[in-house]
Amino acid sequence: MLGPRSLSLLCYVGCSFAAQTAFSIPFLRDDDQKIFIPPEIDTFIKGILNEYNSPGLSVAIIRHNETCSSRWHMEFGSYGIAKADGSPVTPDSLFAIASNSKLFLSLSIGLLVENQTLADQRGKGLSWSSRALDVIPQWGLMDKDMEQIVNLQDMLSHRTGMPRHDQSGHPLKGGVPEMISNLRYLRPSAEVRETWQYNNLMYETLSYLPELLLDQSFESYVAENLFMPLNMTASTYSVAIAEASANMAHGYMRSMRDEISGVNGTLIPTVPYFSRSGDEKIWAGAGGVITSARDLSVWVAMLLGNGQHPFTNATVVPEKLVKHVAEGVAVIDGAPPYPELGISVYGAGQERYMYRGHDLIEHGGSNPGFKTQVTRFPNDNLGIVVLSNDEEFGTEIYQIVIRRIADHVLGLEPLDWKTRFQAQREKSTAEKVNAALPRPKTPSHPSKSISSIEDSSFLHPTYGVLHPCYVGIKTKRPSHSRCALVIADTVTQQIIESPFTLNSTLKDTLNIPTLIIPFNGFFSTHIMLRHFDGNLFNGSVLWSNHHVRENEGYHNGHEEVEGDIIIGFDERFEVEWVHESELSEEGLAFKGGFWGKGKEAKVPTGSGKESAEVWFSKL
Repeated sequence: MLGPRSLSLLCYVGCSFAAQTAFSIPFLRDDDQKIFIPPEIDTFIKGILNEYNSPGLSVAIIRHNETCSSRWHMEFGSYGIAKADGSPVTPDSLFAIASNSKLFLSLSIGLLVENQTLADQRGKGLSWSSRALDVIPQWGLMDKDMEQIVNLQDMLSHRTGMPRHDQSGHPLKGGVPEMISNLRYLRPSAEVRETWQYNNLMYETLSYLPELLLDQSFESYVAENLFMPLNMTASTYSVAIAEASANMAHGYMRSMRDEISGVNGTLIPTVPYFSRSGDEKIWAGAGGVITSARDLSVWVAMLLGNGQHPFTNATVVPEKLVKHVAEGVAVIDGAPPYPELGISVYGAGQERYMYRGHDLIEHGGSNPGFKTQVTRFPNDNLGIVVLSNDEEFGTEIYQIVIRRIADHVLGLEPLDWKTRFQAQREKSTAEKVNAALPRPKTPSHPSKSISSIEDSSFLHPTYGVLHPCYVGIKTKRPSHSRCALVIADTVTQQIIESPFTLNSTLKDTLNIPTLIIPFNGFFSTHIMLRHFDGNLFNGSVLWSNHHVRENEGYHNGHEEVEGDIIIGFDERFEVEWVHESELSEEGLAFKGGFWGKGKEAKVPTGSGKESAEVWFSKL
């Protein structure tokens, strides 16, 4: 690994650029003054990356200089490596910023709301309170009262009553409109506006509005109205364009990691990027932007400037829209975890709270291989961007780094956020381990032979069809012909053996009857169900890049090569195999957190189908 390096300060005097519509932000000489990343901060950041064995980090710090209305300080810190070949991180390294893309969607909706020409054509204006039912023909929800009530603001503020249902996401021939039509089959977990529950599907839904109302793709609408006016030339929604750039960073994952079982995993670059060209459109509105710290420095400066271009002073986004998306609408956390933090609220693609007496607006992002955070202190004219290519520890790293930089720039006595976040992680891991009850020494058998499940298929209209295949404690009964191929597959063999042979104390788990289910989604390739007791199974959603790499030539004819990744072993949920009776049809009840509800939302009660967060009926 190349040693970390950092770039120094840019104080860009914009007064002389008022007439320009394009600009560039150059690198600086080594002797330029460092203001935001002095030696002690630089050393601190390098130490954090070394401690976490983290590949790379790209930092941008933006602050308005009040002595000139168009003068901005933009300082970049670049650390570690961007690629497996040792290429260093630079301000132009491209990272997938994931849910930091949501603000681009929110402001796009705001621009549609402000579009008077569109209002004249429709005969009525679009507003934040416009009901989805009145705007989107494909709209429908399982709860018909909810279907009638939900408006655009509810969708943007994560207060529709819907849990995440992220695992329902997969490429569809009908694209976003088909995805919207499938929302009606997803079970809600709260009433409308009852509680805050993060939901990517609503942002994906809203990305359809430019196409629906203007006959223009969402991606081109953002490019025309946001990327191009700000000269964010490196920013894109296209995986093909990003991967064609020499600046695209590699995300890193720890393959075979299982915190619950004490397996640390192996740090591996995710090559190629997890989303493939042509599959990214449905996910674009929720988390599709790929960009750089350099482009984001201009984006944040525009936000700090209430919608004005930081160098030309031209209005890119109306001031009232910048303010609207940052205004708290739903309460995320009414009981702050630390005394230095205030109550957290959510607007539209923006979280807001007080940090040590300073108003803070931010959002995080998480895509496989990447963790990002974009933070601004509006009353202090300060913005901080941190982009990580570390799947496992990136969130912890960017939280530590942002708060250390904020303490320094705002003149606050630095707090030891590293110790706090590490303690928080250790507590969370301990809770996961405690929640993962050990299998009984003499578990009871299911109502039917586990191997017999191979003869069945199970359907959820949105999630798709499940074809379970039996592995573990082999019987003389031959596998279903479909399952023979699944079980013989390289990935299946890696799933059922590798995590448990890494630790000698876990070898007995190889004797647990296991089901492997192919499950191709945005963030999944397989579901693993391991028998617990009776009709109950422990479930994990897994993702492997083996077949993508094989199909795209990374294996060079070899079945297994270095660079293949499997993740997801330490995320557990529960599945009940419900057998047909007078009271219930046969099916699989997925529960125990599978749907990703908010902490204040309801948990299904009862048994069988009634208890399911997601119900797969036997076909």
